[in-house]
Amino acid sequence: MDASTHKKAVRLFTIAICLIAVSIGLSSANYSNYFKEVYDVTSSQRGFIEIPRETPGVLCAFIISALAGFSDVTVSVISQILFVIGLIVMGCFSPSYGIMLAFLFINSLGSHLFMPLNDSIGMSLAKEGEVGQTIGNFKSKSNLFTMLTACVVFIGFRSGIFSFKTGVILPFVLAAIFGVAAIIILIYLRKYIHKPKETKDKSPRFIVRKQYIPYYLVTIAYGCQKRIKLVFGPWLMVELLHMGADTLALLSIIVAFADTFFSRIIGKMLDKRGLRFTLFFEGFYLAGISLILAFLAHGFEDALLPQTKIMYLIACFFYIVAMMMDQVNMIHAYLVRSLAVEANEITKTLSVGLSVDHVMAVVISSVMGVVWSVFGSEYVFIMAAFASVVQIGVGIYVHRVQQHL
Repeated sequence: MDASTHKKAVRLFTIAICLIAVSIGLSSANYSNYFKEVYDVTSSQRGFIEIPRETPGVLCAFIISALAGFSDVTVSVISQILFVIGLIVMGCFSPSYGIMLAFLFINSLGSHLFMPLNDSIGMSLAKEGEVGQTIGNFKSKSNLFTMLTACVVFIGFRSGIFSFKTGVILPFVLAAIFGVAAIIILIYLRKYIHKPKETKDKSPRFIVRKQYIPYYLVTIAYGCQKRIKLVFGPWLMVELLHMGADTLALLSIIVAFADTFFSRIIGKMLDKRGLRFTLFFEGFYLAGISLILAFLAHGFEDALLPQTKIMYLIACFFYIVAMMMDQVNMIHAYLVRSLAVEANEITKTLSVGLSVDHVMAVVISSVMGVVWSVFGSEYVFIMAAFASVVQIGVGIYVHRVQQHL
């Protein structure tokens, strides 16, 4: 790929991921309110809904392997078509609860398929020695549009422009429009990134290798730690500090804004300080945040800490820092790239990791929920802190392997 073609490909992919970020921000980010306001789901139903939402993540490795004959960009187009189909039905046709679950599955399948492809395509567009910086820049721009979309959503629902009480759900319709725009850009991108016949993928369709064990271990640990971001961090703020949805929405805007800088920092760290240092940083970062949240949870639950404005601000600050952990996914993608023998194994390995992550999501969420109820909220965060030992151990292992290369 010459310099001019490479520049066009980078520009097109940047536009595509920004459009996808807007589409997700208008739709998936608001599903909890959608379920409650449109279908008045109960707590048990809300738990059941996670099955069609998370099952695509478990199936991702098998689907990616079945589509191994197609380029990453082509599979990305397919993923976005599925994402948009689900949105159109949910946003325009007021489906029954059962039909909604079916198209929620289709929508989530498209969303999950794109997750490993996002990092794989991003790394394929990186110049030598700039892999971390490149994927960091992509994520930074995506996070910027996530933040801007969160602001639009906040204003839209606060002003009454957006509502789940109407027959046609405007934010979902807009999300579908942005999704179609992303599909068009990705189709155009195929002209610049394709899989030539002479480099057709001849690797096994489904890849699980001994050499990728460090990545699988990190994925398992992160699957545990990510429960803080998706479940128990927000639950700490809602259950123990009684914060409303509007407050959490404002905090999400701040998180997205901070992520635009944090993703660049991690990207540059990977290029300049190396994989070992960055894995150490990830491990100590997540361990430190988890222990601080454990202290706050214990203090608030047992009334050892006063629920004053200053304590609320402290809790909000560390909540924001904890919610920024999504950016460490770049480190895991970089780890796969450093372990891969063949470039065409990266996407398949990332998809296996995504499946492992979602298996952990189902198992660990249940376990941590029991731990919260039986032993106390702080032990959930202590478990996440202990999991950080894995990242540090893998950092030591990778460094030793690289020294012998």
